[in-house]
Amino acid sequence: MTRFTGPLYADPSLSTFRAAGLAYGWTKTFHPRSILKGLRAFGAGFRQGVRRGNPVQQGGLFVLGPGDRVSYEWRDRFAGDHASMAAVLAALPSPSPASARG
Repeated sequence: MTRFTGPLYADPSLSTFRAAGLAYGWTKTFHPRSILKGLRAFGAGFRQGVRRGNPVQQGGLFVLGPGDRVSYEWRDRFAGDHASMAAVLAALPSPSPASARG
């Protein structure tokens, strides 16, 4: 679907999900703020496609590295709660001059 050709990893046991401290539950999915965000998205023309996965499992975003460092971490508090892309981009390492050329 996405044409991504790299490796993908899954953890059906949810041990990584729990270790990352990510949110889980119906109250997170149907939180008042998630409903408001959903209505705004619908009004802007966005439509949800086929749902995949567990709807009560909230996500997060982590920028890892270099090395063992966690450069940025975000845990969705409810459905529709997302990290600021400006903050994520600021956490990414700057490319070295050699890698920027290639």
